[in-house]
Amino acid sequence: MTTLELCAKLDSIEAGEVATLFFKDGEVIRGGMLYNSVQQRGVIIDPASETQRRFEADEVAKVWRR
Repeated sequence: MTTLELCAKLDSIEAGEVATLFFKDGEVIRGGMLYNSVQQRGVIIDPASETQRRFEADEVAKVWRR
């Protein structure tokens, strides 16, 4: 997935919509997400495991929407 495609996919996810992010470092988080397309930064929160990660678009390898 190109950087442009990845940013477009991240931007298409609405605030709080459930998504699964696969990070380049191997971490996978599924939960609600907020993404700022101008800064290309976001946060994803998994309420079940109480995991939260702030990220930049270049840290993400793949995005799945529910």
